[in-house]
Amino acid sequence: MGEGHLLGNRYRLEAVVGRGGMGTVWRAYDVMLDREVAVKEVVLPPGLSTSERDVLYQRTFREARASARLTHPGVVTVHDVVEEGERPWIVMELVRARSLQDVIEEGPLTPRRAAEIGLQMLAALRHAHEKGILHRDVKPSNVLITDAGRVVLTDFGIAQVEGDATLTQTGLVMGSPAYIPPERAQGERAVPASDLWALGATLYAAVEGRSPYERSDAMSSLAAALSEPVPPPRNAGPLSRVLQGLLAREPRYRMTGPQALPLLTEVATMPVAPPAADETVLDEPSHRFAAPVELAAETVLDSTEIEAVTREDGGPGGHPGGHPGGHPGGHPGGHPGGHPGGHGNDGQWHRPEPQQRDSGQQRPAPYRAPEPEARTLAETEWAPPPPPQGAAAPWEAQPARWSQPIEPPQGRRRERTKTVVIVTIAVILVVVAVLAGAFILRQKRNGTALGVQGHDSAIVHEAGRQAP
Repeated sequence: MGEGHLLGNRYRLEAVVGRGGMGTVWRAYDVMLDREVAVKEVVLPPGLSTSERDVLYQRTFREARASARLTHPGVVTVHDVVEEGERPWIVMELVRARSLQDVIEEGPLTPRRAAEIGLQMLAALRHAHEKGILHRDVKPSNVLITDAGRVVLTDFGIAQVEGDATLTQTGLVMGSPAYIPPERAQGERAVPASDLWALGATLYAAVEGRSPYERSDAMSSLAAALSEPVPPPRNAGPLSRVLQGLLAREPRYRMTGPQALPLLTEVATMPVAPPAADETVLDEPSHRFAAPVELAAETVLDSTEIEAVTREDGGPGGHPGGHPGGHPGGHPGGHPGGHPGGHGNDGQWHRPEPQQRDSGQQRPAPYRAPEPEARTLAETEWAPPPPPQGAAAPWEAQPARWSQPIEPPQGRRRERTKTVVIVTIAVILVVVAVLAGAFILRQKRNGTALGVQGHDSAIVHEAGRQAP
């Protein structure tokens, strides 16, 4: 069937607006109600038997009727179901918007923007779960974002075929493998926590640019979801705790909708950081390019409320000594509180002397941090899953190695002592040997001298006897 075909004698197909694993989406015109609609042509994978195809068609009709009961701004409204050409056609609300996948391809989102999108997605999922309907195919390509900021989930109840007992025999896997939660990859039935895992994977992709288990092929993605931990996000910032809770491997430890709601709200309502200033702001005005008095009087420091909160009043004198060029009252324009210290006439900074306050003023009490209160885990709070038995929790602070005094090991200390003893003994032996050698040499010299002297005496004595 092509463009211009009148589906069910009511919906005229005009153009293809998208294609996916479950079929083709057409922009159509409802000639009866005079409005534009979206029509999804459900195309099932090849290789299914006739009985399996019949089961899938009946299931598609049943889930489409269930989705028609959803009335939420975050859910695409289902208007009608038509069977024609031996396949089902789902008539839905036409939403003119880009998908979140298209937005991500232009660049990752900020944590604040991702949290805003996540809040609307969470509200839509919770509404569907209350009606007993699971999405089972939450991913960026099924999230539409209008120019007005409305976030809409598509394909509600259309891809719910993987839980059927007949389909599990064929090995059919429905949905995107990179966004399938671990329990579904193991062949277990989907639960509401499965949609929340896919929500976490979608928000992960929004800030990181890709799913935590996105791989080169479907089997690698499924294997990663079954065996590998979630890679720590690098750009999530304050959204990291939500991602950690939603992407917990076991559904029983996974963050619930009521627990994720306040955390997403906190991130979504964070103030936007002001842009970086182009010029450097000096703490003290330059003497050479001093600002006029009337401009300095408009600075933020002139506010008495801020003075009372941010610092202690230094008295009416401001800088006691003032600058050499003369800022007697602190900054130009005169700050009543001034800074408690100042530059004296000698150009050096002097510590201010304690000054007596006016009787009508009271010295503000120093700030004290509130003592932590004992809290119990409420329904809306989430705690990380416990670590395996015998292993330390990854979030527990470990003492830094560099904070401990560096001491040599006991074996190294003994070895060093042994070396010192050996060297000392060797030195002593060398000294003794040198002294012994010197003593022996001296004795030899003395013996030689005595021998020569005795020989000379004998000669003289012999000569004396021969003389008479």
